[in-house]
Amino acid sequence: MRVQVTHTRGTPWLLAIALAGVQVAAWAPCVRAGIDETTASYLFNYYTDVEGVDVYGHYVTTGLQFQNNMGLTFQWVHDRVVIPAIEAPPGTQEAADAITSASRPIASSADPYQDYVKTRNSFEGGVDYHGYSAGYYVSKESDYFAQMVSLGFNRDVRGDNLNIAVGASYSWDSIEPLEDQDTAGIPDYRRTTYWSVVATQVVTKTTVLRVGAEFNQVSGLQHDPYRNVYVAGTNVPESHPDQRTRRDLFVGLSQYVYNRSSIKLDYRFYSDDWGVESHMVGLKLNQYVNDEFVFRYRYRYYAQLPSEFYRIEYTDAGGIDGYQTGDYRLGDFGAHLFGGQVLWHPHRFFGRLGANAQVTFGYERYFNSNNFSADVFETGLQIAF
Repeated sequence: MRVQVTHTRGTPWLLAIALAGVQVAAWAPCVRAGIDETTASYLFNYYTDVEGVDVYGHYVTTGLQFQNNMGLTFQWVHDRVVIPAIEAPPGTQEAADAITSASRPIASSADPYQDYVKTRNSFEGGVDYHGYSAGYYVSKESDYFAQMVSLGFNRDVRGDNLNIAVGASYSWDSIEPLEDQDTAGIPDYRRTTYWSVVATQVVTKTTVLRVGAEFNQVSGLQHDPYRNVYVAGTNVPESHPDQRTRRDLFVGLSQYVYNRSSIKLDYRFYSDDWGVESHMVGLKLNQYVNDEFVFRYRYRYYAQLPSEFYRIEYTDAGGIDGYQTGDYRLGDFGAHLFGGQVLWHPHRFFGRLGANAQVTFGYERYFNSNNFSADVFETGLQIAF
């Protein structure tokens, strides 16, 4: 469910900021410029799949737009993931959740119902002014504390038909694994530097082309500290290199069709210095049936080559050059994702209130060449006041 409240100029706006737990009264230049618009919204998301994994998400978002074209946004998120215990060998693909990519708890004869519950709280704030933007993000879990700062700039050129956007961020994470029966749980860290450049071109009145590139430099802990791998006849902790360079190129084409529909094509190429390469092709179709119903269809194909140290089975102690992994996402596989959404605007049934409401039903099916599959269901209600 989503409830969104929009305040017009002159209405009390401190309530919106208080929802996110942030006071911005110290921004005297912004206040003197005058507030053009304030917004506050609450969003609740619920996802589930046929494996019994439940994800609950609460989002509180506020925003301020000043008359000098400066904007402020704040968001607080609370996530709760419930993963039921299953009977599967530790470190295998079956023991990894399709939605969260987290290792799933393994049921034991002593405690067959030891479900794993994890919560995450995060806060994100951002400011933008005449194309310049800056942001700060912080996230806290029971075993993970993450922070990130970001900068960006975008500008319209060539008669506002071309937009060039560049961005950069730096994140530093503190990892303190919880006590576990068969892993060491040694505290560690992760640092990530990110750059991007994106160009969006209006080709015709009905066609938009988007191309871009991204680059990541990651250092520190990059494997699952709770996962063991079967190596040379025994279980040993998973181990990945502590340095990784990641890059990808992407292109997207959006085309409006005159029967009130639009088509979007996407392609992305990814590679890193671990030897992983992948290609992704996606297709999306949006179709207005009438003023009340919108259908959205989606298909994505993904093909990947494995990392240099990935093996289905490790026969020698030490793995490959001292590295071994139980993460099937570093292996060789192809994957398909398809599904759709139905969006309903019930203004005919609820009058003026229904004109600002949207009901969503969604379903997606995922399966890959490793004989792994998942069904994901989503439903939601959005109301704007």
